[in-house]
Amino acid sequence: MGNFKESLRAFKFSIRRFMSLSFILAGMILTVRFYELFITSNFSNYPPGTFQSLIYGIKFDLILYLRISAVLMLPFLVISFFSPGIARNFFMVCSLLIILVDVLLLKYFSTSRVPLGADLLGYSSVEIKKTIQSSDRLNIIPFILIAGYLVFMIRIFIKHVYYRVKTWAVATLTLLMFCSFLPLKFFQPQPSGFTDEFKMFASTNKLNFFAESVANHYFNKGKISRETYTFKKAPVPGSGSFTFVDADYPFLHNETTPDILGEFFELGETPPNIVFIIVESLGRAYSGNGAYLGNFTPFVDSLMQKSLYWENCLSTSGRTFQVLPSLLASAPFGDHGFAELKDKMPDHISLISLLKKQANYSSTFVYGGEAEFDKMDVFMNRQGVDKIIDSRGFASNYSKLPATPNGFSWGYGDKEIFSRYIEDLKENHEKPRVDVILTVAMHDPFNIPNQDDYIRKFQERMKNLNLDDKTRIFNNNYSKEFSTVMYADEAIQNFFSEIKELPSFSNTIFIITGDHRMPEIPIRTQLDRFHVPLIVYSPMLKKAEKFSSIVTHFDITPSVVALYDGKKYINRPDVAAWIGHGLDNSVSFRSRNTYPLMRNKNEILDLVSADDFLAASVSYKINGLMDIEPVNRNDKEAQLKNELNNFIRMNNYACLNNKLIPDSLKKYSGR
Repeated sequence: MGNFKESLRAFKFSIRRFMSLSFILAGMILTVRFYELFITSNFSNYPPGTFQSLIYGIKFDLILYLRISAVLMLPFLVISFFSPGIARNFFMVCSLLIILVDVLLLKYFSTSRVPLGADLLGYSSVEIKKTIQSSDRLNIIPFILIAGYLVFMIRIFIKHVYYRVKTWAVATLTLLMFCSFLPLKFFQPQPSGFTDEFKMFASTNKLNFFAESVANHYFNKGKISRETYTFKKAPVPGSGSFTFVDADYPFLHNETTPDILGEFFELGETPPNIVFIIVESLGRAYSGNGAYLGNFTPFVDSLMQKSLYWENCLSTSGRTFQVLPSLLASAPFGDHGFAELKDKMPDHISLISLLKKQANYSSTFVYGGEAEFDKMDVFMNRQGVDKIIDSRGFASNYSKLPATPNGFSWGYGDKEIFSRYIEDLKENHEKPRVDVILTVAMHDPFNIPNQDDYIRKFQERMKNLNLDDKTRIFNNNYSKEFSTVMYADEAIQNFFSEIKELPSFSNTIFIITGDHRMPEIPIRTQLDRFHVPLIVYSPMLKKAEKFSSIVTHFDITPSVVALYDGKKYINRPDVAAWIGHGLDNSVSFRSRNTYPLMRNKNEILDLVSADDFLAASVSYKINGLMDIEPVNRNDKEAQLKNELNNFIRMNNYACLNNKLIPDSLKKYSGR
């Protein structure tokens, strides 16, 4: 009996000691919040109005404190049974590591404007190193200072302060700690409570976001993958639906994409060249008529007036990793992006492989950085591309983008990229060509030649746009980022001035789009990150037209293939595994089809289904201005989640088991 009482007293002492130490952890977590509130937000140009969101975020910091305490409690008590001193040191080391990770995640957020999640797991160590080097805003000194401060605070509190926590307080706190894991909306920032996405992410505790994202990646994704996908052969009622043909090939459907482009072109007997211009970070937020931050691409805007222009196009990913597979092959995502499957990439058909096999096209991919980043070289080689010109393919007369203080540069700027392409075009023009150009300048660290000149051009442009005071104040925080938009626009203008002098220009179709919207200029909504312009320009166009229907990068290859098939340049296959339904030629706003969107390399969290939008398990309605409003309908949310989960199961099965196309279609593939 005496031993029991002694053990009970020891247990009470240990748990009170744990609670006393946990208060130190709470203070440390709040220190990081105050660091963001008063230092990071000012030096990192958080947009006006963020202060209240940061204050509100204290709630989520306290929830993190409760969750971490719940995780550390049991091992602390067990260790205390053998040695209270070792238990104290265990808690101190864990707390220090937790806070250091929290500071690192905060620094990432302040640079990228989006919190880091499970997407970290989709990058190689080389890619992570390159991304870190690219930012001239990363500085190790703040990390050293805050680490030293926290070590000092831990020593002071542990050595001199032991709170005599009341029994009722211990019981209440313990209950709260374990209740903090309940799946309640109260414990998460709700989009409906914020005016834009950035403010929601600012309030979020960055460490908690990262932990939940990684947990969801390993647990929820595994659960979805273990389930069998639902196969529906008959099309869902409504325009543009697929008729699937084989339950063992979940994406294989009858190829009936309508040729909506043919009526706009005056094409001859010679198949036209195609040039894809993918502009890094070209978002609709700052490009095109009606851009809510103002139109800072005057030349591209003038080109829109002479083109087929879709103002409501969506990229299929929030980063560059998926743009080539979506744009050129309408391919699904795989685990971390289709190209990341590397040699396990399933057999598939692309626009390049079709044109090379059936119409003897040549193909070149030009990129100012290193093409192995995001496995772009692997994907393009799989299509049978004839030549890849990346940063190692530029002669000494070309200059790289200005380097960061640590000596890093992504590669060659947009003007150099376009000049290098024209150089190659002049040397190789015997065959029809399908070429891809990917720019790089509109990317962190946003260093460009003659930057001050482009900042002045941005300021002049902003004056001429007659923006309201709120937008002007907001934009001024990001003059460096906007200067790269002006630079890229000028580079495209110079490109067209040069290429129109070449004989091949008169028989070329140019397809211009962005790979995603720039996240470093804070994003308004969770759909905004995908909203990019889509321009189809050619001297062979009979008329220009603006379309307001929602389309995606998935839709481009099916429509171009339908155009070429309609003009008898190629014979398209009877069945295909495109994700896209083809471009929609409605001049008024409408959204008819269902598309998954992959915001980063490890998470498929978003789905557009007609005018409904699911983002991280929250459902919205999309209006004609591409704004979204939360919809409080559990039945609709459940339906969208089921649609998204079924796509993920189909995606996983098809990509892991080489079940995109059967052997009979391999004659159309790149191999």
